Amino acid sequence: MSVYQALIYFILILSSIYAFIIGIDGPLLHQEALEDDNTTLYCDTTSGISEDELTLLVWYKGDESIYSYDARSNDEWSSLTFNISGRLSIDISKRPTPLYIRSLRADDEALYHCRVEFLLTPTRYTGINLTVIGRPPPHISWYNGEVLVDASGSESDIPNVRQNELYLPLTRDTNRITCKATNTVLSAPISSYVDIELYLSASNVTIHWLKDIQSNTLQAGNTYVVKCTAYEVYPSPDIAWWLNHKHLTQYSNQTWNHITKTAESYLQLSPTMKDDRATLACVTTNPAMPPGKNSKADVITLNVTYVPIVEVSTVESGKLNGVIENDTFRLICDVKANPRADRFMWYFNNTNIDENQDWQEYVFGNMLIIKKAFRKHTGQYSCIAKNSIGEGEAEGINITVLYAPECTNNGVSLINEVITCHVRSVPDPNSFTWYIRTDSQFEELTTKSPSVSLSIVTISLTKTANITCGAKNGIAKQQKPCTKIISFKHLRPKTPRQCDLSYESNQFQIHCIPVENATHYEITVWRMSTSNASLILNHKSAMGFDAQALTRNADEVWRVGGQLGTLSEGDEAGATACNRYGCSEILLLRPTEKLLNAAKLPWWYFFLDKDVGIIVGGVLLVVLFVMSTAIAVCAVRRSRVKQPVPVIQVVEIDDLTREILNSTRDLKVRSSCSLRSRNSDYLETEEVGLTQWRHLPVILDPPPPDVTLTRHRESPV
Repeated sequence: MSVYQALIYFILILSSIYAFIIGIDGPLLHQEALEDDNTTLYCDTTSGISEDELTLLVWYKGDESIYSYDARSNDEWSSLTFNISGRLSIDISKRPTPLYIRSLRADDEALYHCRVEFLLTPTRYTGINLTVIGRPPPHISWYNGEVLVDASGSESDIPNVRQNELYLPLTRDTNRITCKATNTVLSAPISSYVDIELYLSASNVTIHWLKDIQSNTLQAGNTYVVKCTAYEVYPSPDIAWWLNHKHLTQYSNQTWNHITKTAESYLQLSPTMKDDRATLACVTTNPAMPPGKNSKADVITLNVTYVPIVEVSTVESGKLNGVIENDTFRLICDVKANPRADRFMWYFNNTNIDENQDWQEYVFGNMLIIKKAFRKHTGQYSCIAKNSIGEGEAEGINITVLYAPECTNNGVSLINEVITCHVRSVPDPNSFTWYIRTDSQFEELTTKSPSVSLSIVTISLTKTANITCGAKNGIAKQQKPCTKIISFKHLRPKTPRQCDLSYESNQFQIHCIPVENATHYEITVWRMSTSNASLILNHKSAMGFDAQALTRNADEVWRVGGQLGTLSEGDEAGATACNRYGCSEILLLRPTEKLLNAAKLPWWYFFLDKDVGIIVGGVLLVVLFVMSTAIAVCAVRRSRVKQPVPVIQVVEIDDLTREILNSTRDLKVRSSCSLRSRNSDYLETEEVGLTQWRHLPVILDPPPPDVTLTRHRESPV
């Protein structure tokens, strides 16, 4: 036998004579248990010192030990008298440590106490007064669900039987009526129930978020699951979801708990910014009940948060996204956000102007004010607004500073035959006014284009011209017009080339190959002065492109030509090409000696000379005048000699002679040239047959003064 076992037996021998004193050794607890039932006795084995350890635990029934445990040797002991059927057990690992007693008997009723010894803490005692109860009379109670509605009882006519009748009005809470009978708190009551089926509309409908959502605040773009619960509804109801009076169909199938009479429906919702302040409703309808009493709903208002929606707009601008130079313009950063935006940032051409000292005086929160617009302010403006959700950036807006036309460095330029007015403005000019002035002429033109062709200018452009242009662009008129003095000399044609002299058709002629940009040609003849010191312009003529001026040579090249008349030794012929801008330098040709010899005229051509012809003509006129004067004098002298008066004798013709004359048809007579007869109707040159005389009317007019009406008088003629 070991020392530890000897020590345990010694302690048990001593403990058998030890008695528990109530109030001195430790506290006393009272506990009841049913006969043939089980019970548990607890002993406080916990020390208040962390380094302390349990060394010995002993249970007593009255003054007799029934169980012990030595922690030092981990040995257990139980009384064979008490634990003959093994109905005693302990769980040493638990605190407090329980002692289990099964199959209680009436003699188990006693005062039990435990003794606990520690390594450092003093010995501890706990007393339990166990009462074993037999079978008392029952107590009857009525329950509506879990609610006690009646606890009165009465004796029955049947021996050892008790009864209780219940008269209960049906209400919404009436569910399962249960009758319970019990005779002690140590045993579970026996019961019997009856289920009452009531058609119920939902007593309450609630909407709950599965996540922790405060004040129904949602963030746009996220997905949430919301649950609708309908309480105390029977049978299973119909649950419908509505968002802003719009029926939602994309939700999960509802569930219904028959026991709790609770229906649930889940909805997956992805709100947008348009759903802010929208109403979400869950409507529960009991189809087994008549309309009007079968519905119940819960409605919540959504608070949808989202990043700012930003847009830049102009204020008091007469032009779309435009401002006139030196005017004031304002930009507003229009923001739609939940929660409200609390910070704004402005950008000019993608540069943050809040960080630019030159712009700080223009920024006022969500407003940008340019008090005096300059051209440097033309560009793209945008803004960013921030709230607790995030930041939103507005699409850039292009602001153009509009200004009146003004001249560039070029001003007015002439290229080919087009005058261009070089101006810059915003917007582009839509009207140009031209002032073209020469020494003696002036013309004003209005065009829509900055270029104007000289072909529409009607004044002469052979000399320099002062050209002024001014533009308008719908914003303002150009204050300082563009002016330039332009010479058109470079637009004149070049000097004629490959010209030659020829003698054809009794005169000299000049022919040249046409040059570009020439509209006509001038041909001149220069004669040597009498002093042989210089050439003097003799005459000038112009020749254009007509059928008479164009001839062909062997090379099939069109040539222009003109007639020069006569040329003498020392004379020169000139040709120059001209257009509306003037003439080229003159090309002078001098005839060769061979050409002059070929052009010499015969001696009689001397008289065809103009001067000689005038002299000869004058002499002939004088001779003719003298001769006509002499003839006239002779005629006057002859008219002075008196001539005898002519006498016409009228002879009477007999009938025989008259018949002979009438029968002669081929005989023609001509009236006398010296006798103007008024009895005839024909002229002096008209022939009349003799037979017509008898048919002529007889007009008895007085005879002419040179006719003698004396019968049988002979005429001296």
